[in-house]
Amino acid sequence: MENIRISVSEGGQEDVVSIVRVDGVIDTLTAVKLEEVLDRLLKRGRFNIILDLAGVDYISSAGWGIFISRIKEIRESKGDIKLANMVPNVLEIYELLEFDNILNAFDNINSAKSSFGAPPESAPSKKKDQAARVSTIVEELPSGLVPGLGVGKN
Repeated sequence: MENIRISVSEGGQEDVVSIVRVDGVIDTLTAVKLEEVLDRLLKRGRFNIILDLAGVDYISSAGWGIFISRIKEIRESKGDIKLANMVPNVLEIYELLEFDNILNAFDNINSAKSSFGAPPESAPSKKKDQAARVSTIVEELPSGLVPGLGVGKN
């Protein structure tokens, strides 16, 4: 079983952009986890999504299919999916498949965030800013590990 780590960061209510950081391989098995995360965001009305793919070495057709299948619904809700930080191998496939005609890609998170009209990321300087930051982590763990604890069953 492949491992995937997905974390979602979003600011307070005034910040309309959700950043989904993915690490691992997005294939038929792990794409389901990513789809669950996107579903939760959409159900909460979070339609401006940046997928930070810096830690992704490979995306199968199932992974690309998730992005493409959701884009119409998201755009109808006045949102968008932006891709950021693709490694060269993933970027090459993205361009080869001509997904650059459908999804916008950016070299970094700040560029992607600015394309939504949001201010770029900066280190929070106030405790209030730090408290507003929400982070949720979803992990696909190797069998035998207890989810949430990261330790083996005893």
